[in-house]
Amino acid sequence: MTSRQASIKDFGGQVIQCWVAGPWLRFSFFCLLVVRARNVPETEMPQERRHHHHSHAPGQQQQQHHHQPGHSATRKQRALETLVIFRRSLIYQTKEFFQNSTLHGVRYIAESGRPIGEKFMWFCFTSIGAVTALVIIMSLWEKFQTNPTITGLDTDFHNQNVVFPTTVVCPEAAFDQEKAYASVYKSMANYDDAQAQLYTPFLELITSLSFETIRDAKMLAQSIPKDQLEENTIRQWAFEAHISCESTFVSCKYRDEEIQCCDHFEPIYTEHGFCYAFNSRFKSTATEDVRTGAPHDLYETDKKWALFFVPNSTSRIFIFSNEEYFGSDFNAQIDWSESQLVEVRISKKNTYTTDDARQLSIGQRKCIFSDEVKLNYFPDAYTFSSCMKQCRMNKAIKLCKCNPPFYKPIANVPMCMVKDFDCLDEFKANITNIKDCLQCELSCSKTVFNIDKLIKIVDRPESTGVLVEFLTWPIIRYKREVLFGWVDLLVSFGGIASLFLGFSLLSGVEIIYYFTLRACCMVYKNRQELYEIEERIQKEPPPAIDLKLSLRSHSRQQVGATPTSAVLQVKPAMEGSQGGASQGPQWRKNEKDYSSFAKNLYRTPKVLPDHGYNSTNPRNPWTTYDHSQYMP
Repeated sequence: MTSRQASIKDFGGQVIQCWVAGPWLRFSFFCLLVVRARNVPETEMPQERRHHHHSHAPGQQQQQHHHQPGHSATRKQRALETLVIFRRSLIYQTKEFFQNSTLHGVRYIAESGRPIGEKFMWFCFTSIGAVTALVIIMSLWEKFQTNPTITGLDTDFHNQNVVFPTTVVCPEAAFDQEKAYASVYKSMANYDDAQAQLYTPFLELITSLSFETIRDAKMLAQSIPKDQLEENTIRQWAFEAHISCESTFVSCKYRDEEIQCCDHFEPIYTEHGFCYAFNSRFKSTATEDVRTGAPHDLYETDKKWALFFVPNSTSRIFIFSNEEYFGSDFNAQIDWSESQLVEVRISKKNTYTTDDARQLSIGQRKCIFSDEVKLNYFPDAYTFSSCMKQCRMNKAIKLCKCNPPFYKPIANVPMCMVKDFDCLDEFKANITNIKDCLQCELSCSKTVFNIDKLIKIVDRPESTGVLVEFLTWPIIRYKREVLFGWVDLLVSFGGIASLFLGFSLLSGVEIIYYFTLRACCMVYKNRQELYEIEERIQKEPPPAIDLKLSLRSHSRQQVGATPTSAVLQVKPAMEGSQGGASQGPQWRKNEKDYSSFAKNLYRTPKVLPDHGYNSTNPRNPWTTYDHSQYMP
């Protein structure tokens, strides 16, 4: 039986022992199989490469390799040879990195002469440290992505003036019947009273046009000739029939002073139909939406911080910040009917974000600065309501190829006519679906008006109207600032990696250096030596694998065991020496001390050793340390 067959037979018996011993030994067995597989001889190097090396000097070899076509290798063979020696260079650099690295514990994993149990112990410790550091780093990264800001009270704040909230009044009947009939009688009906009576309901309905009433508007428009209907746009027809400001309000007061209602309430045409707004950012005309003047302010010294008005008919009332654009995103806070007195006490809560938060992404801070995103249709300043309205406009234009009449008119985009109402009615669920507008975040500077007290009095018909008043002067402001920024994240990552692994930024640079620049330079400068090492390793049989559970010294040569290159080979005792107790001191004297052995590794010059393979220096199996196995 050859030594190879004996090794295989012994290995088979050890496999059975290992499998019965338990799961940990099974894992060790698997790791050793991987190591053994890496040491299986690969395809031998080309014969002409070895022939040239033993017959000629390196310079002559290169010349003959280039000038003798019969011995030249193909490009594919040369590439394969380069890959093989580059792999050997990586293996050598891995060994060097493990022995010289500053990472905690990895030196003992690759240190030659260490028992396999000690290596496995350090491998477990290093793995546990790496996994723990990775888990903590991932939790810190999740915190940085989801909750990097904190909101608190701004103590250094005092309001000198306050912008009064926008107050929108939407009459239940947004049309003027006489105006609607007169407009239809002169245009659509061509002075025909019967046709004017038939066409008037259509004009009355489009003053309150929305996605909910589009189907009804289409039904009413079927009786109107198409050519007469297309004389004006739907928006222009709505402005022909809308209720006037004088018919909407009876009287108004601001800061306890009488004011002209129609000088301060501007008409707006939105998804809620025709309304009149106090302190609005824009007003509507038949052809466009235009900006209004400076907003109305309140001062702490004013006689009263309130707006009082008396509507002329049943109305819905909306109260919101002057920064926002009115639309379907807002719900009515007050439903006012005739002979009611409604008193609304409001409070203001303003939240702003410091400029430090600009270092975070929009998804991290969950807000957008007013100058950070420029909207196409509302370019003045970013707000959440304007972003949502633009999103609905984009979907309507994409699906129906036109802009609904209750939205802001856009240049170069046609306005929807009656023929487009079928499309708008079909896709109204898609257009108004807020899930398609997830890109719209809240503004980083946001003002909210809360209703703290709402009083409705119905038993005093002589005193009716709506009073919107600040309950107290606003003295509270909230500030959102960065709690966990990039610098904090970097410090946390560095502390965790250093605590568990001893890792730093230079350690990462060192890893890149070892496995890129240094490995490539070794292939370029020591190419011939790598060829020789690869040939020797391919010829050498794989070492025997010992899976026995008993402990033994790695500095003793086992009787009958085949010497391997993975263990330091020590010359056996001289013949004639006595055994038993008399050999004990001599054995202890010959044993290698691990600490002195590890120190000697660092005293070795950092040059590529010849590994005992120099043809001029025959290999001595008892005095030469074999570096052919680079992996632990």
